[in-house]
Amino acid sequence: MPSTHEQTVNVALGEVLGSLRKSWQVDAEKTGGVLQGGGRPDILIEEASGWPVVVEAELSDHAGAEKDAIVRLGRIVAATGRSIETAVALVYPSALHSLDGQVLRTAIGDAGDFEYALYTRRPNQDHERLPATGWLRGTARDLAMLLHRAAIPAQRVEELAKALEGGVEQAANAFPHTYGGEHGSHLAKVLGQADDKEGQTRRIAMTVILNALVFHEALAEAGFEVGPEDERRVVRAVRTFLQNGNAGDPFEISEVLDEWEAILERNYWPIFASAREMLLPMPEQTADAVLRTLWLTAARLIRGGVTRSHDLTGVVFQKLIADRKFLATYYTQPAAAALLAGLALPPDRAPGGADWSDAETLQAVQIGDFACGTGTLLSAAYQHLSLLHEVHGGDPKALHAPMMKHGLVGLDVLNIAVHLTAAMLAGSHPDTPFDGECLLTMAYGNKAAIGSLELLAESVQEEMISEAAAVTAGGRKPEDVRDLVTRVQHCKFDLVIMNPPFTRPTNHEASHANVPIPAYAAFDTTTAEQRKMAQRVRGLTKGAPSNDNAGLASHFVELAHRKARPGGVVAMVLPLSAVSGGSWGAVREQWCARYINTIVVTIAAAGNDEASFSADTGMAECLLIAQKNGAINSRSRAFFAVLNRQPSSALQGELVASAIRRAVDGGQVQHLEDRPGAGTPIEVGGEYYGYVLDCPIEGKADWPPVGIADASLAQTAHHLALGQLFPLGAPNASALTVSIVPIDKIAKRGPVHRDICSDNYDGTLRGPFELIKPAHHPVPTYPMLWAHDAKMERRLIVDSDSEGQVKKSTDQSGVNNKAAQIAATATRAHYSTDVRFNSQSLIVAMTERKCIGGRAWPSVIFENPAQEYAFALWCNSTLGLLLHWWTSNKTQSGRGTTTVTEIPHIPALDVRALSADQHLAARAAFHALQDRRFLPFDQIDEDPARAELDRRLLVDVLGLPESLCKAGGTMDLLRRKLAAEPQVHGGKRTRVVFHEETIDGRVEYLERSERRDDR
Repeated sequence: MPSTHEQTVNVALGEVLGSLRKSWQVDAEKTGGVLQGGGRPDILIEEASGWPVVVEAELSDHAGAEKDAIVRLGRIVAATGRSIETAVALVYPSALHSLDGQVLRTAIGDAGDFEYALYTRRPNQDHERLPATGWLRGTARDLAMLLHRAAIPAQRVEELAKALEGGVEQAANAFPHTYGGEHGSHLAKVLGQADDKEGQTRRIAMTVILNALVFHEALAEAGFEVGPEDERRVVRAVRTFLQNGNAGDPFEISEVLDEWEAILERNYWPIFASAREMLLPMPEQTADAVLRTLWLTAARLIRGGVTRSHDLTGVVFQKLIADRKFLATYYTQPAAAALLAGLALPPDRAPGGADWSDAETLQAVQIGDFACGTGTLLSAAYQHLSLLHEVHGGDPKALHAPMMKHGLVGLDVLNIAVHLTAAMLAGSHPDTPFDGECLLTMAYGNKAAIGSLELLAESVQEEMISEAAAVTAGGRKPEDVRDLVTRVQHCKFDLVIMNPPFTRPTNHEASHANVPIPAYAAFDTTTAEQRKMAQRVRGLTKGAPSNDNAGLASHFVELAHRKARPGGVVAMVLPLSAVSGGSWGAVREQWCARYINTIVVTIAAAGNDEASFSADTGMAECLLIAQKNGAINSRSRAFFAVLNRQPSSALQGELVASAIRRAVDGGQVQHLEDRPGAGTPIEVGGEYYGYVLDCPIEGKADWPPVGIADASLAQTAHHLALGQLFPLGAPNASALTVSIVPIDKIAKRGPVHRDICSDNYDGTLRGPFELIKPAHHPVPTYPMLWAHDAKMERRLIVDSDSEGQVKKSTDQSGVNNKAAQIAATATRAHYSTDVRFNSQSLIVAMTERKCIGGRAWPSVIFENPAQEYAFALWCNSTLGLLLHWWTSNKTQSGRGTTTVTEIPHIPALDVRALSADQHLAARAAFHALQDRRFLPFDQIDEDPARAELDRRLLVDVLGLPESLCKAGGTMDLLRRKLAAEPQVHGGKRTRVVFHEETIDGRVEYLERSERRDDR
């Protein structure tokens, strides 16, 4: 059969793409002057809210498709004057080469192996390719979704974001009423903020008004009608309120306010109520100055295409928001939001078991975000759902009103957050009015109200409804609020998607006199209110796994659990400690018992910001996606996806989500229990983004692997904790047996430092000692090893750094008894609870004489002190480091923390199983090494002392094969792999170097830092 002409296939693909989205115009093989200067793209796609995209296709010529796509970048579409910023190079599957007519169009719709790559123009006229290597493969629907994202080029988004920020700043500076003035205070009151000298509140106010102007114009463009039913008219465009119709002319302020009032009679309260309320009392001259300044910026944004849902204001909002320190309402990056939404709403199955084309079932879907912030997550989920519905033949515009009335719920304690969320949700179809409320501002602080956490209650109190009505923008009727709240019932939501506040009630802010409980300290709440709010939350979560030590995020996890229906999905951005921290143990136990199809996504990155999915949190985070199960699980597993970097765009986030889903749903994911390997790769085209492992998860235990770049390290650590050491680089070698047990099987842990030296919060005595640091006496009666000094902790034996002095008390006998109990815990072996891998050299420090372990170095107490030597050797060996790193909390880059209460659970060498001769060998090895200086753990691959310790322990003490310790052997590989882990080196750019120097006739080993260029 003769080959079909390429133009025929192009036309057929254009028809298929045109049927997949109703909001774009697709022209294939169009004749005439399509581009300025001549030229005809194979397929030109123009979407009302975006920029033009071209597709250059070939039947089998990959290089030709790429060349043609690159040539189109920067060309101008003659009809619109817009430049082509993105182009797709496409290669058709061979099965299409000989088809024609309807058979061809059907085959295009069914084909699953289109190959394509996206080219995006950069500001310097260069271009960027996605993927960087290889080709994306997918269906026509996959291609349509990529083209939708490509219509919003990142370069233009960045330009508009800068314009938005600049316009807001200019308007705030033009506002003549400074901090403390009557009108500045009015703005603050409307926003529910405090007026501030830095002008943040005024900038937020300008953002609200600017956003209202942009949305007003979107309504006008869409032909939105206002007025009584018998006198309906289209909303007037903003420029018609300028006295002469020109930018820079004075505004007819009263007419603007009247038009906003007419819009409010239909709906859109969260968008226009606050803006109108802020403008109403302004003197006309002030209001005119504000509107003129903001309209110039709004007009630029509108020309740039943001009158249809785009999260520009959300980006700037995070730079302006007051009180972020306490509310911790950090902005979810758009790429992370797209990744989370893509995993929570997979393309092969819609919520509620519906087909994506089934509008009736989708209209009944409920999606909630009870800490919606700027609305990024709720908007991402809604847009993803709408797009999947559309490319499967549905009409998202017809779905919009039911979803806004019944399907979507967004709650927050800030009116500005609700305002921005409303703009994004309603902005997707501004010409489609809807009844009812889907967004609400929750009362916070006043009368000890605790925001969305009030909904932890089985039934909502009438007082909460009236409070929410009072604080919501513009004031709402209690019956409107009641209608919304009645939808937020337990076990009703198909998807709960959130990035909740992370603040812990026990962090360092508690030292501030006015902030005893930071989690509840926003909006200038009083000390009494903070305590009442904390008590209110504890009452509502009594018996639940969430707790104050884990922080507010854990209470929002409990809220999500109560609201999700059986079969529903919970999708959350959480601190990394949620999957590897002791205080979250009970929450993990609930996830294990009540959830299935769990996916945990982390980033293996050197810096905390790079390992985060939110902006500015400064801590590593994870994404958790899990389906609530109606029954209790007997065993539970989860898929752990570890990315090697953050996705850089929403499109990239969606592609990574698809790659993870392909790996997970393919049923071939490598297991943690498998022999050490590379994990199942996450690939976008030819680009490697990380790996997936299928892992068992148990009870309250930590959930490794999280943020581990090398899957083989995770698998090696897993097996080692079970007593098996697999030789690396020897695929046929059998595992070696090493006797491993939890530390509590071989020793007892010492007291928590607060039981040694601190008082209770109410001032009553808790610890019997006063801490004296540094020690007053050369030979203290009660020596203590309290804090870290890395340079003094390079040898296996360290000196005590403090001493204790028994406190004076009216009950001296009681204090003395407590002191005697603490003194009895003194020992030589001390375990570090806070290991800084890129500066510290020891996990276990030994002291010359018995010493009380302190904050950084709690004691490990052996019944037989002769066992301390083997224990110290093990914990400071490469294998000991591996197990500490594996089980520690790695939320902070370059650091592996644990707690005194977690030390007993850390797996270690069973020193009880060693013979007397082995203990003698351990003691001899310890003494031979005790004067050696050890490099920090991030330099473990270049540390001869650590290599010698490994050899003496494994070969001389344990009797394992010497081949393990040879160059290129298992221990060498493990040291190199550990040194390369981002969680170990933390991106540090210096290295410690020891050198000899003669001082006063003595040879001293000194330490200096050198810059390193190999990381």
